[in-house]
Amino acid sequence: MSKRAVCLFFTLVLIIPTYGQDNKELQESFLEAEYFLMNEDYTDALTYYLQLYEKLPDNANLAYCIGVCYLHIPSKKNLSVDFLENAIKNMSAKHKEGSINQIAAPYDALFELGKAYRVNFRFDKAKETFTKYLATLLPDDHENIDFVKHEIEVCDTAKDLISKPVSYSEENMGELFNDEKDNFNPLISADGKSFAYMVSLKFYDAVMFSKLVNGKWTAPINITPELKSDGDFYISCLSADGKLLFLSKDDNINSDIYVSSFDGGSWSKTVKLNKNINTKYWESHGFISEDGNQLVFASDRPGGFGGLDLYISHKTNGDWGPAINIGPEINTQFNEDRPFLINNGKTLFFASQGHENIGGYDLFRSDLQSNGLWSKPKNLGYPINTPDDDIFFMPVGDGKSGYYSRFNETGGSGKVDIYKITFK
Repeated sequence: MSKRAVCLFFTLVLIIPTYGQDNKELQESFLEAEYFLMNEDYTDALTYYLQLYEKLPDNANLAYCIGVCYLHIPSKKNLSVDFLENAIKNMSAKHKEGSINQIAAPYDALFELGKAYRVNFRFDKAKETFTKYLATLLPDDHENIDFVKHEIEVCDTAKDLISKPVSYSEENMGELFNDEKDNFNPLISADGKSFAYMVSLKFYDAVMFSKLVNGKWTAPINITPELKSDGDFYISCLSADGKLLFLSKDDNINSDIYVSSFDGGSWSKTVKLNKNINTKYWESHGFISEDGNQLVFASDRPGGFGGLDLYISHKTNGDWGPAINIGPEINTQFNEDRPFLINNGKTLFFASQGHENIGGYDLFRSDLQSNGLWSKPKNLGYPINTPDDDIFFMPVGDGKSGYYSRFNETGGSGKVDIYKITFK
């Protein structure tokens, strides 16, 4: 063996184990990031992805993952565009998940980039990108084809609705209900004396509760332990007297609707509603009318119009009766969710990906007519609805005011704050 060959041999002996060890560490970090992404913990996932991307700047799949994370972090959605633009430079139909050695991004990067353009008000670019993504879908993938075509139409609708903004006043609920963390899903009882909301703590989302005493709200308390919750319950309704709390338990596979009762001092362990309401499919966000006799909720059970539909159940002999689809006036082939039924069951507020839409989920209102049918849903308008997902609005009284949560770049206490809005 020549001296040159001997040197090359020993060089490879030294390099190969080092490469193998480095690749193993990169793979471990990548799997950590994938775990957080799977659990929708986008901030922690982003930390790992960015560290990996610094070492592997040509990895389009990492750029795709980073773009997706930024797209789910309220204050950083604008940063998603550059990474997703890099991701679509190298895409593959043979994309495989779970490996740091997967360099090419999936074609889904086009769809995510279209969303990124849309939420950043770049509607023409969004329309162009959605059109490119449409060309990658198989001809028999009717569900996704219809959805992407709808996204393309939304780009034109959005520009029209944004040009006609609605007038309303907005009041931040202040430091009692808002802090440096995400505060969201505000609920108030019809009698105006009980208030509940959620806050994102370090390891879970907590349920907070406050009472109106002598004209002032008490300091909110964390009632998650009383509910016997692991932080996977999400609130949807307080009864008119504030003594019942409806929640959905989301384990990323299934969702069911539960209720807890208040005895004046503490909340009971949650109890699942009956089989007329909960099935083996996805049921979420139960909301009852002021008289407590109607329950409206979302479900993707068979027989609907597509995706999540809204259903209504009437109380019979003290329990909830069969659920009835609320009808095609409200439900579309896309998702409808987060219904709120007020005005003695005659006014419905809900979120939908369909109808005349600005982008993502929008908030709508519909009123029950004398013929028993719901009126054509009316978009609450811009800037209450934005090109991003707007999904939770708790109406008050006759629906001329209500509560919602939003990230505010120009003010607020923290990441996402709770506001009361009044339409003018």
